[in-house]
Amino acid sequence: MSLSFTRREFYDLVWSKPMIHLASELGVSDVALHKVCRKHHIPNPPLGWWAKKAAGKDVKQIPLPEFEHDRPDTITIRSAPAAEWKTKAAEVAEKKFRSAPQSLDGRPKRGGLIVRNTMAALRRGKANDQGLICVHEAGLISCSIAKRSVGRVADFLPKLEAAAEVLGFKLTRDDEPSRFSDGVQTVKFEISEGYTRAKHELTRSEKAERAAWEKRHERRGWRYEFGDPHPTFADWDYTTTGRLSISFEPVWYYRHASPRRSFNDGKRQRLEDLVDKIAVGIAVVAAAKAERKREDEAQARRREEQRQRQEQEARFKYIEERRDGELSKLLDACLRLDRLESLLARACCGPEGNEESRVQEFRHWLNGQISEIQALLTPSGLEQRFSDLNLFGVEDDRDFKPARW
Repeated sequence: MSLSFTRREFYDLVWSKPMIHLASELGVSDVALHKVCRKHHIPNPPLGWWAKKAAGKDVKQIPLPEFEHDRPDTITIRSAPAAEWKTKAAEVAEKKFRSAPQSLDGRPKRGGLIVRNTMAALRRGKANDQGLICVHEAGLISCSIAKRSVGRVADFLPKLEAAAEVLGFKLTRDDEPSRFSDGVQTVKFEISEGYTRAKHELTRSEKAERAAWEKRHERRGWRYEFGDPHPTFADWDYTTTGRLSISFEPVWYYRHASPRRSFNDGKRQRLEDLVDKIAVGIAVVAAAKAERKREDEAQARRREEQRQRQEQEARFKYIEERRDGELSKLLDACLRLDRLESLLARACCGPEGNEESRVQEFRHWLNGQISEIQALLTPSGLEQRFSDLNLFGVEDDRDFKPARW
C-alpha cells in the first residue's frame, strides 16, 4: 500500500506527532521517515523537542524552507504489510499477564532444575580469552558472561522462567541447549555480555622475559633451540563491559515486520527490570515462527499446485504432439492412397492382352499397396493401430516424463 502527500502536508504531519508514532501509523520505520525528510528538505523536530513541549516549555517549530521548482512536490510512502500476528501476539501475552492469578514474587528464588544446573555450570566454569564463561551444553541455558555477572544472572533467570510460565512457556531439557517451548513452537535464546578490546601493551615482566630470551639467543649465536622457543604474548586485551543482553533465534529471519529479537542493558534500565517485556517478546517470537511456518506451508502448497499445473500442461502438450504426429501419418496415407489409385487407373488403361509381364507384376503390387492402406483406414484397422501405439485412450501419456526442477 502506498500513500501520497504534498511536501506541505508531509511537513504538517511530521510536526503533528513524534516520528516513531507516525512511522507506526504509516507502516514504515522512523529511519525511513528521516530519510524522506532529508531528501525533500523537510525539517523535523530535534531530539528532546516533544519532551520539552510535553513539559510545557516554549518550543519553536522550524519553518518549511523553499524547494526547487524542478523537483516533484509529491511524496510517496510505501508501507510494508501490517503484521497482524505481531500485534495480536503482544496483546494476548499482555492480557495473560494481567489476568494471571499467581504472583511472580512467590516463585522459588533459585528457579527450576535447569536454571540451578546452569548457575552451577557458570560458577565452576573458567573464563576464556575474552574473560567470558561460556555455557552451551545440552539441557542448560546458553550463556556467555563474566564471573562478576553470575550473581545478576542468578537473579534474572528465575524471574524470567516464572514470567514465561505465565504465558505458557517452559524451559526444555533435551540433547540441545535449553529453549522456551509452549508445546508447539520453541524459542532459542542466549544471555551474553559485551566486551571491548584494545591493542595489548607489553607489561614490564613481559618485556623482561623477551629481553632475557633475546640475550640467551644472542649468546648461542642466534641458533634456534627447541627447548627455548620465542616467547609469545596476546595481541589484544579484552575487558568485559558488564552490560548483559538476551537474544532470541539468532539465525532466524522473518518476512515483513520482524519481531524484537533482543533486549539489552541500557543507561538506566537493566534486564532484571524488563522481565515482563522479555516474556512478551518470547511469545511474539513464537508467534512469528508460527506465522512463518504457515507462510512456508502456504508457499509450498502454491509451488506444488503450480508444479502440478505445469506438469499437466506438459502432459497435454505431449499427448497432442503424439496425436498430431499420428494424424499427419494418416493424412499422408490418405494422400498416398489417392495417388496410388490414380496411378493404378492409368496403368490399367491399355488392353490386358498386350501387357508385358512386368506391368502385370506392377499392377499386382499396386493392388497390394492399396489394399494395405485401405485396411489401415477402416475402423477395425485404426482401432488396432491406435491400440498398438497407445493412442486415443487412457494411455495417451505413456512414456511421458515430467520435467525435473
